[in-house]
Amino acid sequence: MRNSLFVVPALLAAAVLLVLASPAADAARRPASRAAAKAIKRVALRACGSPPGGCRYLGARVSTRNARYAWADVVGEGFSGVLLKRPSARSHRFSVIGTQGGGIGSCAYWRARAPRPVLRDLRVSGLLDASTGATGRCG
Repeated sequence: MRNSLFVVPALLAAAVLLVLASPAADAARRPASRAAAKAIKRVALRACGSPPGGCRYLGARVSTRNARYAWADVVGEGFSGVLLKRPSARSHRFSVIGTQGGGIGSCAYWRARAPRPVLRDLRVSGLLDASTGATGRCG
């Protein structure tokens, strides 16, 4: 009976530690707000242009590492996404700072446009080593 008094607090403490120790990267990026998503969609579709078959907007996510950065999934002929940046975290004036399309881009290209924690948070992938063709997350 006496030992059972310690079991519940110990289990509760273990659960709290498990939640705190779990990787936050998967939960870090977040969907864009309705107003931001509308602004992102407009800019991302304009960046995609008008390839044969058109472009489809599949959604956007905003970095929690730096809310000025966002990623939009836009699919079209030779086009698969855009990295966006805005002047402040509350602004809805996004501009395209990088495009993904045709093939996988070099991580050096992405790293020149956004900090590594943002790229990791948004799960931006690229070519890690051109000599071997190794690809992975750029962050």
